[in-house]
Amino acid sequence: MSIIYELLFFDNRHKIIFPSSDRLINHLFVVLTFSFAFISVAEIMYWLYKKEYLRAKAKYLRELIDQKNDSTSLNEPFYSCVYEKWNSGEMPLIEANTMCSLKFDQN
Repeated sequence: MSIIYELLFFDNRHKIIFPSSDRLINHLFVVLTFSFAFISVAEIMYWLYKKEYLRAKAKYLRELIDQKNDSTSLNEPFYSCVYEKWNSGEMPLIEANTMCSLKFDQN
């Protein structure tokens, strides 16, 4: 009979709604740990991607400047067009490349 009384008076709802301070601290610790880990991985991926992007852009610009300075190249007008549009601030590098490639493909 004592087991039945214990089960009747054992109210589990309050423990779920209002967890004890030990469980609350444990949950908070787990949430903060996983949040920190997720943010750390996201930041690392972002900076690695940005570093690769900047390297590729620098390589492209070096090739573009080399092509522009090489007047014997058949592509010299194309690279001059891209460099002038980008250097004047008229448009970003990608748009300048697209615009000049369309211009020279039509000719």
